Amino acid sequence: MKTKVKYELTEMKEAHRYWFSREFTDIDEGVKRKVLVALEKGGLQGPDIVSGLPWNVSVEDRGTEQTWKLILMKVNDEDKLVFERLMKTQEGIKGEIFNLAYLPAWVVDEIDQVSEQMEDRDFDGGINFLSNLVKKIVQEKSAARAALSAEVRQLSIPGLCYILTKTNGDQRGSFREVARFSEIEMLTGYNFVGRQVNHSMSTYGTLRGLHVEPWAKLVTVISGFAVSVFLDCRPSSKTFGKMEMVFLGYGKTPDGKEIQGGAVFIEPGIANSILTLSDKLDYNYVVDDIWTPGTAVYGVNPMDPALGIDWGKYVPMDKIIRSERDMNAGSFKQLTELMKKK
Repeated sequence: MKTKVKYELTEMKEAHRYWFSREFTDIDEGVKRKVLVALEKGGLQGPDIVSGLPWNVSVEDRGTEQTWKLILMKVNDEDKLVFERLMKTQEGIKGEIFNLAYLPAWVVDEIDQVSEQMEDRDFDGGINFLSNLVKKIVQEKSAARAALSAEVRQLSIPGLCYILTKTNGDQRGSFREVARFSEIEMLTGYNFVGRQVNHSMSTYGTLRGLHVEPWAKLVTVISGFAVSVFLDCRPSSKTFGKMEMVFLGYGKTPDGKEIQGGAVFIEPGIANSILTLSDKLDYNYVVDDIWTPGTAVYGVNPMDPALGIDWGKYVPMDKIIRSERDMNAGSFKQLTELMKKK
């Protein structure tokens, strides 16, 4: 049974206007949200926008400075429900139109919760509209997932997404589509926009990480074979301290499974590492921020006994190569204590 949440309610009953606000920690994303859901009877008006919505709906997160507004738009001469996302950027307010399938889960949850709040308070008809809206969103999300261009798996750590596309080849070589950013956003709700592309080359036994960074990343192996271990370092996350492991690139796992390609999307605050299992490894990653000398990047020692990672299962321990910085990284417990002070 779903636990009902508590909102602060401001209302203008005669004008049929209601504002539901609350602050909470989103344990799936490990972030704090300051949400305001606004409802008003009527319909939005404007170019290419059709009147007739029984309720205006907007969901604002003042923490991330994003607002999602429901509109009824003419698309190919048909009325279509969509959301406009308004974001505050360095260049000003940016607006984008999103199909219902691409709404973040937290936005859908807020609409669903407010629908129940209106039912409890016996408000004037909003319950039916909002509950039907949630059903429509769920249906569109289900259809969109079925039509994904790749095998996309949300791993046990929220914000960690494994993507496997098909590799096609002939006598010339091979080709694969690594990932589609729109599909990442649909599955994770994270607005991923790449701003910097990085590449590293490593030799056999090289272990990089565990690194904790303030940006999201899409990582993939261009050539070679590697194993990556991930650690949730977000104190507010429900999976704080949990680890995941995946293989990336081209090769066979210790138990003989053939791996062809693969990519991982990693949200901020999830530490990642990569251990090279082939003679040479080309590792590519896209990040959604620009690195500067003052960027706060943390490390967790992958040899921390408390983590219990069996690196020797993949590469003999005397063959593992690490940077001095990684060898001097603190334990997960030390990082936890550091995070508590922030």
